[in-house]
Amino acid sequence: MADSKRIAATIRDYLARERMSREQFAFRTKLGKSTVDKLLIGMFSDKTLAIVESHTNLQLRVPGACCPDQPQEGVLPAARESDSAIGIRPSIAVLPFTNVSGDPEQDYFADGISEDIITGLARLRWLFVISRNSSFVYKGRPADVRQVARDLGVRYVLEGSVRTAGQRIRITGQLIDAETGKHIWADRYDRDLQDIFAVQDDITERVVGAVEPHLYAEEGFRASNKAPDSIDAWGLVVRAMGLINRVGCRENEGAQALLQRAIEIDPGYARAHALLSWALWWAALCYWFPDARDGYRQAAGHARDALSLDPSDPWARMVSGLCLSTAGQHDRALGELRTALNLNPSFALGHTALGWALLRAGYFDDAIAETAHALRMSPLDGFSGLYSAIHGLALLGAQRFEEALPFLRASVSSFAEYSGHYNTLISCCGHLGLIEEAREFIAIRNRVGPPLCLSVLRHNLGKFAHRDVFIEGLRKAGVPE
Repeated sequence: MADSKRIAATIRDYLARERMSREQFAFRTKLGKSTVDKLLIGMFSDKTLAIVESHTNLQLRVPGACCPDQPQEGVLPAARESDSAIGIRPSIAVLPFTNVSGDPEQDYFADGISEDIITGLARLRWLFVISRNSSFVYKGRPADVRQVARDLGVRYVLEGSVRTAGQRIRITGQLIDAETGKHIWADRYDRDLQDIFAVQDDITERVVGAVEPHLYAEEGFRASNKAPDSIDAWGLVVRAMGLINRVGCRENEGAQALLQRAIEIDPGYARAHALLSWALWWAALCYWFPDARDGYRQAAGHARDALSLDPSDPWARMVSGLCLSTAGQHDRALGELRTALNLNPSFALGHTALGWALLRAGYFDDAIAETAHALRMSPLDGFSGLYSAIHGLALLGAQRFEEALPFLRASVSSFAEYSGHYNTLISCCGHLGLIEEAREFIAIRNRVGPPLCLSVLRHNLGKFAHRDVFIEGLRKAGVPE
């Protein structure tokens, strides 16, 4: 009997290398989607493998061996204990959430949450997500997570539960590394059931938004434990993602080096170009380039390269939008950033970026709503104070200074080496008459970067709607012209 797990892993890796969705693979091979879903978990016939081989040039069958007949729906092939051929690229199964309410009528809500999370995770094109038909085989059955992972050929499993009491609902979720049994992430969400569909959408977005960075971090840790010469382009990208999240200068330089190396290995890797465009854009914003304009040009160039390779990469769309926003092309910028969020609605950094661009364009209330939404999605602010800083900046633009102050103080403590956070906090202190505090931060700020002066910032903010209120706060704080 052929090694069904090896064959399934080979095909999943082929899809990852080719940047191909299951739907595209089904179209290319002329196989039905249900047949492809079964194939990817090791359920196939010899005829199916012959069709796949003829369209992909993969060598799947061992000469002289025979493949199992396609098993009945819901029956999974047995996996050997020694079989660790979980695909090279990360893969996940979302088990049907358990209804623990004691009310069978709530099953539909638990199923809906599970299905929506599967759909949301499937938008992350770097992640292989097992289809609903396969993961729902385990509905109502006690299942060991490690055995489920071996059956489905995945590295991670997401499971959860739903409990209702009157008009209140509690949803829990946990992400597990199935190879080790380690819990990577867990959270609980309590909501009122006034609009069940709104609750379902909100919980789905929050779960997907929380899970993605944890998966990136875990994959980066895996890659960092490999010998440097054995790390492929994917491994380099996930290691770079971990550095990008920490946003400091040395980390940014390290991320750029890893991404440049990934592009040398695989010039057609869209995500490598997209993340490099963000790293370059951030370096330009932080004045880590001798000429910031050159940094923005490089960032825009890599964003274009990424979009030419994969028009649906949300990181590339986001950077393209931010470059347009920085250039004062507000309508085009907002279009790109909204497209990024259409591609991945759970992209917390994308919501912050859209809020930033809305602020610059003068839509202060909308900016506050977007940046607040990003903070709700990522309350721990994984980008070293960036979410807090931009939300505080949006509040300052709307002249809601007292509300802005705690967010701006938090952003400075999270990322003390970035002068921009200090600038906003000093302006806010000026508006609130906190002159002594402003002077303390001016002194610290001038040790971080070039001395603060109004004329430079007035020029840099010249195309942005919040310029005047920003400059006025700095003037009140005692910043010289």
